[in-house]
Amino acid sequence: MEIIVTDERDVRFQEFCDSFGCEIDEPHVVLLLMNFKKAVGCTSFKVYDADSAEITTLFLNSYDNREKIAYKLIRQLEKIAMDYEFKSVVVSFDSREDILIEIFEKLDYQWVDDFLMKKEFKSLI
Repeated sequence: MEIIVTDERDVRFQEFCDSFGCEIDEPHVVLLLMNFKKAVGCTSFKVYDADSAEITTLFLNSYDNREKIAYKLIRQLEKIAMDYEFKSVVVSFDSREDILIEIFEKLDYQWVDDFLMKKEFKSLI
């Protein structure tokens, strides 16, 4: 499997997103997880505020290794956000029953309010 860094204009991302009923109309940094030239997962972020990026998509086509794939995509997305000098990443949910919440909790995201989780990047200074 290979992770490809791209943006919201990538046709592979658009088709993958469409299959989940998602529409992207703002600039995003996109990660596509490809397996034999087929997208099996993706995640993306956009600017949330001056210091934070917001994870806006996390789609996985497979139930096999779902957590492992999600961790890999999110960690890589966090690294890219740090490269862009963001100090944190946020993710919002429609409900506290979302199946992805447990994954973000395991990755040290903390609740900010009823529907928003945030992870502050630790400074090396």
